[in-house]
Amino acid sequence: MKDSEIRKRLKKAICCLSAVLILSVVSGAVLLNSIGSTNGWGRTEKQEDEIYTKEQIDKFITSVLIIVQNQPLSSDKAGADMVFIASFDSFRQRLTMAALYSQMEINGAALNNIYANSGPGGLVNAVNDGFGLDIEYYACTDTASLGAMIDLLGGITVKVDFSEADYINKALGEKSVNAGREKLNGSQSMIYAMDDISGEEQMGGLKRRLELVESAVKNMRRTATKEAMLPLLSLVAGSIKTNLDFSALHDMGYEILKAEEMEYRNIWIPADDSWKLDENGQFTIEDFETNKKQLYNGLYKE
Repeated sequence: MKDSEIRKRLKKAICCLSAVLILSVVSGAVLLNSIGSTNGWGRTEKQEDEIYTKEQIDKFITSVLIIVQNQPLSSDKAGADMVFIASFDSFRQRLTMAALYSQMEINGAALNNIYANSGPGGLVNAVNDGFGLDIEYYACTDTASLGAMIDLLGGITVKVDFSEADYINKALGEKSVNAGREKLNGSQSMIYAMDDISGEEQMGGLKRRLELVESAVKNMRRTATKEAMLPLLSLVAGSIKTNLDFSALHDMGYEILKAEEMEYRNIWIPADDSWKLDENGQFTIEDFETNKKQLYNGLYKE
């Protein structure tokens, strides 16, 4: 895989997936508070590795590791195809989404393999140890469920170039997407996000997409209602596994939905120009400490 393709895949993953999953989970939990019982909601039956307790870095910041796998959530030993950190700072009213490249190694093991072998708890521990973080919570889903969530949210609007549109159309066997600003449904969005061979490579396109995600976040904060969220909540409840208890989920969701002026920002790791492909096409990070500092500062600093 070429350098530009890896970079583009990270950017698209941030654009298409970050806001959808975390907002689906947390806003649904807030709205559920006035609807009915939450016994057993969204809990996983087992956690392969216990999460080590870490001293809290900032009492106002709550972070969740979000794992998206391409195989069904029920699959044994499925790898992590997309890894995100959703972090909300209730004092600064700031939601930060970080996307981590799943082939990135921590202590000699790739993130996707850590998840496959040690589960979400093991991946939380590895990310905390590698980057000096204090994540306690995780939420896992699969691309089919995430696509269904996007459908219930009415789709995602992105700017698609000719090669990206062609890739989606060929994958679906139909000409349903044109170049330009297009509203993609769930299936189209998943194909777009997982496309690693086509599309623009310009930083301007990334900025426009990130602006779109921020707009989507603000729109949901303005328009989310109990009636509109019930179908989504029903889907989310059966499509994720998480160690978040309802109290923590409700508190985080309430803060995000009720923040008067919420800042939104994105981080992708590895950072540009901090990694390379070797002569065999293998991905390696040349400067892990720079990435560690960038992620830590992005989550915990001004």
